[in-house]
Amino acid sequence: MLRTKKSLLAVTVLAAVLIVAAAVAISQAGGSSGGAGGAVQGGPETRALFQGVPQHGITLGDPNAPVTLTEFGDLQCPFCRQYAEAVLPTVVKRYVRTGQLRLEFRNLTFLGPDSVRAARVAAAAGRQDRLWQFIDLAYRNQGEENSGYVTDAYLRGIARAAGVDTAEAFGAAGGGAVSAQLDAAAADAQRFQIDSVPSFLLARAGEQPHRLSPASLTLGAFTGPIEELIGGS
Repeated sequence: MLRTKKSLLAVTVLAAVLIVAAAVAISQAGGSSGGAGGAVQGGPETRALFQGVPQHGITLGDPNAPVTLTEFGDLQCPFCRQYAEAVLPTVVKRYVRTGQLRLEFRNLTFLGPDSVRAARVAAAAGRQDRLWQFIDLAYRNQGEENSGYVTDAYLRGIARAAGVDTAEAFGAAGGGAVSAQLDAAAADAQRFQIDSVPSFLLARAGEQPHRLSPASLTLGAFTGPIEELIGGS
């Protein structure tokens, strides 16, 4: 079910090399023109899902929500896409919109260069408080892993559909703040021994997070643990 790597350390080292290369490539390409390789799918659905929900950086929802669910994902991961399609919309509508749950996203780059390129622009979108729209659209328009589909044109198309200032995002994608965010995500993955995506942490406010290991990427595998913590808050 989950996309796994045998050695997180090896992946982290590789990701660091890829991040540097991607940062240079994105920075140099930031001024060029071009649209998505095809029409971006799911724009209206994504806008409706997140309309009016507060977000800041990697977080979505009321900062004072009593419970936090953290997702570790890779934008190329098909199982992450499955979670985004089958579980996330109802979680947002049922728990996030009602102020009971806050979401956080840790963007990992397990799967290769396309993951790094997408992660950097996603992080830059987060600096405009549009991370969640960006990642949702990236999943909706996901291509075959490491096929080279994550082009500048693709990223611009996703960014525009997400309501992102593309010039600003491409300028920020190669910067230190974005690198720091991705480094922090990798460090959190090591701290919690995350070696597969998607992976999840669940925490009540003021308490240490614990691993949530759903038996399947279906709504029912998440609602029980979430509601148990909400009920105990």
